[in-house]
Amino acid sequence: MRVQYQQAIEQHRQRVYSFAHYSLRAKEDAEDVTQEVFIKLWQHWQKIDHSKLGGWLMRVAHNAVIDHVRKQRPGEANLDHYVDVDDQAGSGNQEAKFDQEIFKQQLQLAIKTLDDPFRSIIIMRDVQGLSYAEIQASLEMSESQVKVYLHRGRRKLRDNTNLRQLFESQFNGGSQTAKLVEPAARQSANDKGNSHAK
Repeated sequence: MRVQYQQAIEQHRQRVYSFAHYSLRAKEDAEDVTQEVFIKLWQHWQKIDHSKLGGWLMRVAHNAVIDHVRKQRPGEANLDHYVDVDDQAGSGNQEAKFDQEIFKQQLQLAIKTLDDPFRSIIIMRDVQGLSYAEIQASLEMSESQVKVYLHRGRRKLRDNTNLRQLFESQFNGGSQTAKLVEPAARQSANDKGNSHAK
């Protein structure tokens, strides 16, 4: 059992962590939630359907994030605490990289301000690339509900004035603002995943 449990951690840890990090923005909080999720996995190991382990873990992660946000006092929500700029190596225009980092930070903050289930569905679909079936299983809602919430969540992000201005100034978005969420969100998640992969 211990071997299978370790394999489950290795297989699913990054997905759980990236969901928590995108939801909470603070590395320490995301690590706490991830640890809590895998403690619950150990506690419920004998009871769960292991063929649906991914969905079960994401549902537990979703609930753990909601609990964490409820417990957090307003005074602790210091924006400086949530800014976590990754050091980026390689050649290229440093100013452009800085602009991209600013946009990714603002996108992450904008996603964090969304109410659930908009936030969770945006993260699961646009950041983590989960299928509609996986999101359905994680959040226990129908595919049509997932699609409606996803559409409305994306629209809320596109209607975010600061985000739209940053996107248009950086990418000359114009009519392409409909594509605002997915590419930047996935790239940011990849950056986080690479920096936290073990």
